Amino acid sequence: MLQYPYMKLIIGLVGASLAGKETCANVLEKLLIEDGYSVSRHTFSEILRETLDLWSIPHGRDNEQKMAIIMNAETGFGDGALARAWKHRIIYEDVDVTILDGVRWLGDEKMLRGLNEEGIKSILIYISVDPKIRYARLLVRNRAGESTTTWEDFARQERARNEVDIPDIGNRAEIVLENNYDGVENFERDINRVYENLFDETQR
Repeated sequence: MLQYPYMKLIIGLVGASLAGKETCANVLEKLLIEDGYSVSRHTFSEILRETLDLWSIPHGRDNEQKMAIIMNAETGFGDGALARAWKHRIIYEDVDVTILDGVRWLGDEKMLRGLNEEGIKSILIYISVDPKIRYARLLVRNRAGESTTTWEDFARQERARNEVDIPDIGNRAEIVLENNYDGVENFERDINRVYENLFDETQR
């Protein structure tokens, strides 16, 4: 299992919408459980959706972006507000590994890096994908309201305040995966390769 001084591992997944973060989380969770680790999975947007539910506001990328921007704005609760909420949940979870999907803000990164002082190791995995490929995946996914999304709508969402820090955070990630594949098989192969070395790196 994890070696002293780290009692827990947090894997933060960084990437724009439709990069393949959920697929990466699925594969990592399966491999971890097979190796006997206890695992929890969360997305940063869970708290946003919980908050939207309290106000009876529909879920969706636009509303979640607005909520995140309001919470993290200087006129709101300040940069890192969402990350601070997650920190409390992470610290007190009784699991070996937490997979946290959707690291988007500099405050998210700062929170995860600061967990070392709590005896918790953090690793960031950045999933990089060409925007046009992600837009094509959006149309194929065909969720409610997405099939009519134009390229201009998609590009506007990419410029939202909670999206613009993703490349910078990704540049500092320990692991970078490219997912410009047509299917999932090659991407899953790459994730398996990363996993083979993941805990060796964590325990150094």
